[in-house]
Parts: sequence; structure tokens; C-alpha cells
Amino acid sequence: MSSGPHLQEFEYLQEVYRHTCEAFDRGELNSTQARDAIMRLRHTDVDGVTWKVDTTRSGRRAAFVRVNDQPAPSTVRRTVPTGLDALDAKYRDICAAYDRGELSATAARNEVTALRYTDTHGHTWKIDTQRSGKRAAFVQHRETPAPKPVRIVEPEPQPLPVAEPVREELPQTEHIPVVKSETEEFDDGARLLRLKKIAVLATTAAVSIALLITFTGGDETVTTSSTTPANTTDTTAPASPIPTIPEDNSDSTPLLASFANREAIPNDTEIEFGRSVQNRPLTFIRRGNPNGIRVLVVGVIHGDETAGLAVTDLLKKMEVPANVDLWILPELNPDGIFLKTRQNANKVDLNRNFPVRWKPLGEVGFWQWAGNGPATEPEVLAMMKLGKVIQPQFNVWYHQDYFRISPGLGRDGDIRERYAMLVDLPLLKIAGGTYSGTATMWSDTLNNNDTVSLLVEFGKGLREGEAQANADAIYTVVKEFFPS
Repeated sequence: MSSGPHLQEFEYLQEVYRHTCEAFDRGELNSTQARDAIMRLRHTDVDGVTWKVDTTRSGRRAAFVRVNDQPAPSTVRRTVPTGLDALDAKYRDICAAYDRGELSATAARNEVTALRYTDTHGHTWKIDTQRSGKRAAFVQHRETPAPKPVRIVEPEPQPLPVAEPVREELPQTEHIPVVKSETEEFDDGARLLRLKKIAVLATTAAVSIALLITFTGGDETVTTSSTTPANTTDTTAPASPIPTIPEDNSDSTPLLASFANREAIPNDTEIEFGRSVQNRPLTFIRRGNPNGIRVLVVGVIHGDETAGLAVTDLLKKMEVPANVDLWILPELNPDGIFLKTRQNANKVDLNRNFPVRWKPLGEVGFWQWAGNGPATEPEVLAMMKLGKVIQPQFNVWYHQDYFRISPGLGRDGDIRERYAMLVDLPLLKIAGGTYSGTATMWSDTLNNNDTVSLLVEFGKGLREGEAQANADAIYTVVKEFFPS
């Protein structure tokens, strides 16, 4: 019996699988097209055994299984589809049209929100857009009664008031003084005011001198000077620079470079692995079992998307399962958080500056500016050094505010779908920008190209309990998909 397909054919299937995954990542294929292309891959060896891609075990590389070893499960189909089935079919058709680019996001949303079905009990149902993913979720639709019309009574016309004629008053002629000669002074009251001020100042000075003599006993001669003594402290505080650069904390925080290897890095200790453009420290904390599944969680990469900090804060306090080696990195972009901007202090989008599949994108001021070259930013360089040390098996990056998780293929796709279900986020494609040189593209290459990278898009804000649900989902996914 053959143990596997011919090596040459095996490599060919691997190449097609890899190209299909990359085309999906670039947005050239939607999830349905990519999945169909992979499911069609077949090879029959000389023993008559047919092989296909095992989508339950494949990641960045394809795993193969004999077709006969994985029979298709039996399906059950209703003989008479219900109205909700028809509504779900329409929903999926709209989603497919959006994936193919036939509908804009606004048009697709309008068509989805307009879908309705009234059952035999008189209940009207609509699509629950907050919970729908590949299939539609439904919620009862309750029409808001139209407000009663309000009768507007127009006021009766009133006679227009007649303005009284304005009595013109002749301007009084003011006396304009004339200076007869250059040496003759003109006094219009200002001179008198100046004399009064001088008198007040002289009186104040006399009183001050008298008090000084009284307190000193009159033994010392009082001298005045127009210059300020050298040891006089200026009480006017200088204006703080913007932005404020934090003090160097290298004396109190251990550095990543001081540890010989990953095994030497201690638990529950804040460790600095680099500095931002504005010299802010980049730190992480390690927790859990050093021999467990390596999990890296990044709270913030875009400075104006900080919802992930609530998750990393919980992970610092929660009990870590015995099979998890947890690495918590709250802030990869502290300058952006301080400045309340998506980019770092150099105005570079860090999530377009990683070296894997980097390409020029925009210029300074563009919201996705990728920088002058790959990995030009100190935050990205520091992240690359840390990733090389950790070699994570599971890597989570938090963003806002698309409110979704993008679908994937194979094992990656299964993990994304499971995580989305655990945190109640829809499984929808992320669109609306150009995606090159991203953090997940880079992290997928770690751990011998076997890291599973998950990008989670929260909404504009966190729902009640959402941070806790995400922290719990990380451990659930590790338990179910990463055997120890």
C-alpha cells in the first residue's frame, strides 16, 4: 500500500495550496473561491489511492489525507424549507455578492437590514447583524408605532409695527486743543494721571524702606540693585515639551538582551525589549508554564485602537492554564497612544511596515503610510527581535473598529471561526484598505512558518463582558487546537 502520493506530485499540490492561500491573503480570492480551489486538489497514486488536502490539519503548509479515510458526513435536508431558510439563503447571496465586489458595503448592509419574514404566529423576523457570520442569525423585529400627527396652528397675522422716525441730533462740536509750538506741552488730563501714579509709587517705596529698616534694626545699610542676584531661583516653570519623553527606566526594568535565551526569561516580570521613536519603553510580561504552548497577545499596534488593553489587563491577573506559556505585550505603539493617532511618532502605520510582503504605500500624512522602506521603525525592529525569541505558536492582535474576524482556510480558518463564536463576533472579510507588510503576515512566518495569527476587530467600544470573553477564548482555543 502506498504511504503517500509521489514526491513530485506532493510538492506540486503544496505549491498550488500555498499560492491559493497567498492569493486569499492579498484579497485576489474570496474565502469561497479559495476553499473551492483547495477542495478540488486531488492526486491518484499508482496504487489507485486518491489524496486530497486535509483542511482540518493544514496551516501554512498543506496536510494530506486519503479521500476514503475521510468520508463526507451524511446531510439532512428539510423537504419543505421554512421562511427562515429562505431568509438565510438571501443573506448568503448578498454576502457572496459583496465578496465578489458586486455590492458595496453600504449597499450590502442596506439589503441585509431590509430582509423580513413573518411566521404563522404573526411574528416578524429580521437579520441580527451583530451575531450573523457565514449563516444568518435572526431576531424578532418590533415595529415602532408611528407618532401621532401634530396639528400645527398657524398664528393669525399681526400688523407690522411702524417704526417711529429717528430724531437726528446735531453732533456737538468738541474742543480740539492746538499746540502752538513744539516746546509747549499739551495737558488733556494724562499729565495729571501720570503725576498721581508717580506719587503712589514714591509712597509705596518709602513705606517699604521704612519697614525694612524696622525689621533689620537699622544697623545695616540697605542698598538697591537693578540686577538679579545669581542665586535667585526663577519661579516661572518652563513649558513642558510636547510630547513628554519619559525618564529612562533601564535601571529598574531588565532588558531582553540581558537574557541568554528564552528559557532564561523569568515569569511575572516586566521586561523591556526596545524603545519607541520618542524613547518610550516597549515591555512585555511572561506568565504560565515555560514548557507550555507559546501564546503571544498584543493589545495595541494602532495608537487610537486601545480596546485590547482591557484584555491584556485581565490576562495579567487571570490564572494561566498549566499548558500555556503566555507572553503579554500591551503596547507596541506607546507614542501613538500618547498622541492619539493610528501611526507612530514618525507618522508610519506600524501594521504596514513589517518586512514580509512590504510594498510602498502612500506618503507622509496618508493613514496607511508604510514608511520609506520595510522595517524602518524602531517598534517594528524591536517586535521582530522579540518574535524571534518567543517563536509563538498562537499570536493574537487586537484592533478596532470593524467588529469582525476575517475568515480563513484550513486549520487557521477553523480557529478563527471557533474564536469568533466564543466572543460573539461575525466572521466577515476585512476590507477597506490595502494590506501589505502587516504584523500577521510577518508573524505567520515564525515558528517555522507554523504560527497561527489571529486578528480580532472590536467595535468602537467593548460590550459588557467582551474583554473577559476574549481572554477566556484564548485559553479555550489553545485547549482545543494545540495539543500539549
